[in-house]
Amino acid sequence: MPPITATQRVLVNQFMAVTGVPEKIAQKLLKASAWKIDQATDSYFASNGAAPNDKGKENLEKLFGSYRETGDEAEIVGVNGTMKYLTDLGVDLENASMLVPLEIIQAPALGEITKEGFVKGWKAIRADTLAKQKAHVASQINQLASDNALFKRVYRHVFVCARDKGQKALPLENAITYWEILFAPPGKTLATSSTNWAELWIEFLNAKWTKSVNKDMWNQTLEFLQKATEDELLSFWSEDGAWPGVIDDFVGYVKTKRGAGERMETD
Repeated sequence: MPPITATQRVLVNQFMAVTGVPEKIAQKLLKASAWKIDQATDSYFASNGAAPNDKGKENLEKLFGSYRETGDEAEIVGVNGTMKYLTDLGVDLENASMLVPLEIIQAPALGEITKEGFVKGWKAIRADTLAKQKAHVASQINQLASDNALFKRVYRHVFVCARDKGQKALPLENAITYWEILFAPPGKTLATSSTNWAELWIEFLNAKWTKSVNKDMWNQTLEFLQKATEDELLSFWSEDGAWPGVIDDFVGYVKTKRGAGERMETD
């Protein structure tokens, strides 16, 4: 069998951890599924008649319960248990790594895990042990910067779990903190040879914006910055477009800097 890439090696290891098959079989099944691990996993379990079962659910409920502490609400893992779980998964709590598992289990807050989200999220992936979950998360982190769909899911969920309960928007300071985390490795670095668009966006906000960040602004920021990295002239933008007003202001800020002859460089 021909050599595989580093990314494919991660997928093979993850597939082996979830299914328990030998390496050669894992490679064969992944190759047949164009290296789409979810598709390969579904095909494997379907062909073996191993649909999700109550045993997997029981395992997940037991694992969830092991992180609950006295004082936690019913069917909730609190802050301490959540941090311990993330640590056990091997993620770095200082960067975007920690945001990946929180999206998988649809955590309602940064320091809270629900039983429903935990069981449903991992059961869908058929990862009913910590070892399987750790392997899957590692694979997802490895793909975070290159897989646009994955990054978009993680990015959008951050707005959900980073808000204070009962609030519909993020305070600007908090939003900037998460943008700095998301737009740095292992997240997506939105920069070209001449412009670091994520840094320029944050510079603009610090200088010109004082309001909170609502859901539309949060989501549209990613869309705009991704387009800007593909088209530095911003020809995709127009005054009559449907971008939020803050994006229009940002374009004006960029044009003013360019008009002043300032060179926007990455670090």
